[in-house]
Amino acid sequence: MITIYARQHGKVMPLPFEVGQAMPPEPLWIDMLHPSEEEKLAVSGAFQMVLPTRSKMAEIESSSRLNTDGGNIFLTTDILVGAETPNPQVDDLTIVVAPQCLITLRYSEPHAIMIYAHRLQQQPHLFATLEDGLLALLDAITDRTADVLEMIGRHIDDMSQKIFREMTHELTDEPADKRRRRKADRLSGKHKEKHLQQILRGIGQAGDMNHKVRDCVNGTIRLIAFLEPLLTYKLNNDQMTKFRALQRDVRSLAEASQYMANEASFLLDATLGQINIEQNNIIKIFSVVAVVFLPPTLFASIWGMNFHHMPELNEPWGYYMAVCVMVVSAILPLLYFRHRGWL
Repeated sequence: MITIYARQHGKVMPLPFEVGQAMPPEPLWIDMLHPSEEEKLAVSGAFQMVLPTRSKMAEIESSSRLNTDGGNIFLTTDILVGAETPNPQVDDLTIVVAPQCLITLRYSEPHAIMIYAHRLQQQPHLFATLEDGLLALLDAITDRTADVLEMIGRHIDDMSQKIFREMTHELTDEPADKRRRRKADRLSGKHKEKHLQQILRGIGQAGDMNHKVRDCVNGTIRLIAFLEPLLTYKLNNDQMTKFRALQRDVRSLAEASQYMANEASFLLDATLGQINIEQNNIIKIFSVVAVVFLPPTLFASIWGMNFHHMPELNEPWGYYMAVCVMVVSAILPLLYFRHRGWL
C-alpha cells in the first residue's frame, strides 16, 4: 500500500496511490507499507532509484543500512512496533531522502509513523523544506522512543514497590499489635511463590523491552552520525538548532536506557535474594524440626536397647517417665533457639 502526502490548499493531505496512476505533482512524503513488487517498481521508476529489498533491509552491516546512491540517501534503522502489546517487536524502517521528497519503506506499523503523519496534517509548516520534513520524522521517532522508555520506567517502579513493600512494612514504626496483624495477613507460602514469579516475569518483560529500545536508540545514533556530514552544510541556523537538539535527545535516551538496564538488573538480584531468603527459611524449619527430634530419638534408642539390667523398664512408672523425658528433651532445644534469637 502506498500513501502519498502532498500539499493541497496549504495543508498536507494523504492521497492513496495505485499502480498505473499519475504521481501527484511535488509530493512531500511517500509512505510504502507492505509494498508489492509492482508498487516498488512504480516508485523506483518515478524517482530513478532502486529501493532495497526486505532481506537487504534486515542486514546488519552499516554499509548496507546507511549509504548513498545517485544523490539519494538510504537510511535503515530499527524501530519498535507494538510497545503496548504483550509481544513487542523490533522491525526495520528504511528512509530514503531523495532530492524531490521523502520515502519510507516499511513492513510493519510503528506508532512513530502514525505520529509523524498526524503532525504533518496538523502542522503543515513542519515540512516547509525537505530537511525540515526529515528532522520532523526523526523527532517523531525519538519522541516515541522516549514515551516507551517512560513506560518502562513506570513498570520498573511498580516492580520495585512490589519487591520492597514487605521490607518497608517491617521498618515502619507501627504498634506491635498492628505488626502482628500485618504478619498474620501476609501471603501464604504458595501465594508468595506465585507473587515472586509474577515479579520475575515483570522484570523480564521490562528488561526485554528495554533491550529492544536500546537497539532502536543505537540505530538512531548511527543514523544521525552518518547523516551529519551529508546534511548539516544544507541547514540554516534554525534547522541546525533542531538537529543539535535531536542529537542531545538521542544521547539522553541512550543514557536513560542504560539506567533502566541497571535498575532491572538490580531488581532481578533483589528478587532472587528474596527467593533465597524464602528457601533458607524453609531449610531452617526442616533443620529445627530435625534437631528437635534428635534428643527424643536418643532416649527412645536408649530404652529400646535389649539389656537385662535397665531397672526403670520393670517399674510401673517407667513408660510415663520415658515419655516425659522425650517431650522435655524436645522442648528444651526450642526454648534455647528462641532465647538465642534463631527462631
